[in-house]
Amino acid sequence: MRKYGKMMLLCATLSLGSSVNLMAQDSTKSEMKTVFSGKKAKLKVNYLGLYLAPEYQYGQVGSGTTSLGGAALMLQFNKKFAIGATGFGSFRNRQNTDLNAQFGGFKMEYTVMPNAAVHVSFPLVIGVGGNGFDFDDDRGGRGRDRDFDDIFDDDNRYNMSRIIQPGINVEANLSRYAKFYVGANYRFAFNHHSTNTTDLSGFAANAGLKLGIFDYALKKKAKKAKNPEEGKI
Repeated sequence: MRKYGKMMLLCATLSLGSSVNLMAQDSTKSEMKTVFSGKKAKLKVNYLGLYLAPEYQYGQVGSGTTSLGGAALMLQFNKKFAIGATGFGSFRNRQNTDLNAQFGGFKMEYTVMPNAAVHVSFPLVIGVGGNGFDFDDDRGGRGRDRDFDDIFDDDNRYNMSRIIQPGINVEANLSRYAKFYVGANYRFAFNHHSTNTTDLSGFAANAGLKLGIFDYALKKKAKKAKNPEEGKI
């Protein structure tokens, strides 16, 4: 009986050793998938771009519609995603101060299929602005003669807002260094002065140019090695 027990113990020890050895050999070949075992996405920047984009807009501001001109300076990554700053100002209308507006801020833009001759992009502006300037005071003086703080009093027709402006553009590649685009956007304005009826909210149509570099390659493609047999007769 003892002999039989020793044999059983010896067999179990040998089996355990073999199992551990096999597990060590196959540990790197496990087919089990876990929640956190997926491959981590590597963010690589292969192309850089830098461009200036002058733009014209026509749309709703305050109590009517007016023209605005502005520009954006943008840094682009991999031809698709761009970040930068933008600013706009209306062509001043002295007959209606509600239409005198300025806004600007941080701009982001994502471009779909940028290598296609005609493609689509989605800009987003987050910033601040104001409209309804009244530079003439009640005594006939000019705004520059008044205290700066007075311009922002509730008695004056000036409205400060935080804005969010999403949009969509259709772009055409004119050349390697120039793009033309047309589109539309809607400006959401969040005002502090709830009693002031003028604001920056509204639709606008836009058109502009992008001038600069869009596809500067950070890694140059390696030249193909010549076949040593080439050129031999």
